[in-house]
Amino acid sequence: MKKVIIFGGSGLVGSRFIELKKKSFEILAPDAAEVDILEKDQIKSYLTENSAESVINFAAYTNVEEAEKQKDDRGGLCFKINAVGAKNVAEACRDLDKYLIHISTEYVFDGTKENSPYTEEDTPNPINWYGKTKHFGEQFITQTGGKSVIVRISMPYSPFYDFKKDVARFFLEELKNSREVKTIEDQRVTPTLVDDIADALGLLLEKSSTGIYHVSATDSVSPLEFAKTIAETFKLDYQLIGSVKFEEYSRSKNAQLLKYSWLNPTKFEKEFGEGILHSVEEDLQLFKLKVKTD
Repeated sequence: MKKVIIFGGSGLVGSRFIELKKKSFEILAPDAAEVDILEKDQIKSYLTENSAESVINFAAYTNVEEAEKQKDDRGGLCFKINAVGAKNVAEACRDLDKYLIHISTEYVFDGTKENSPYTEEDTPNPINWYGKTKHFGEQFITQTGGKSVIVRISMPYSPFYDFKKDVARFFLEELKNSREVKTIEDQRVTPTLVDDIADALGLLLEKSSTGIYHVSATDSVSPLEFAKTIAETFKLDYQLIGSVKFEEYSRSKNAQLLKYSWLNPTKFEKEFGEGILHSVEEDLQLFKLKVKTD
């Protein structure tokens, strides 16, 4: 059984990966108190003491609005975790000959690609500080030159995660409590069930794939369509759902948001086959089977 070390295993994606894959891999998931990814020596010591062949770095600063308050601050926590931390993990993996999977985001793009979703061939051009720090992280990993893969994911949501309400569970909770929801009608997104991401990562890990992959739902929706599909899936009142234009919604935000933040996972599907990643509607049916609804 392949042994893998996970950094950031307490987050929404990392925790679900551990839960779903603990029988497929021998997983070690030190918390930040055990291994601080900002301390290169701590990473090296841990990797040396625990002879895993592979590492997955889920660790990230993901609050886009809070990140913007740290704009251009290379001493800020967002830059340190997303860029410096990524670099430290990549360098330790290279020096100790470990395979690295690094989790990135659609926010490395500028959100202007209106007519088709972003592929791995598209050039990153981040427009907010969160996206810029994640792009720095990607660049550091590539420049480090170890055996690694960068996996960009998009709008992950989970059936179980107590520490943060993702977009799917937010919509679900509001509608179940008969509260009105107002969401964007003219944005394109690829919300992705975290279970699909975990399955995809498991396959990349088994194969030790390298390069860049997009892992997301196989089709796209507007947030408005997503909320309405949740209402339909759970037989809730979709008349509670109102719409707002992207421009109006964005006006109150610190960070520039991506109007077209959709990803194209065709490269992954061509290599690993169809049926691992699902459409938005299929993912919501799977989500319905597993989600805590109390």
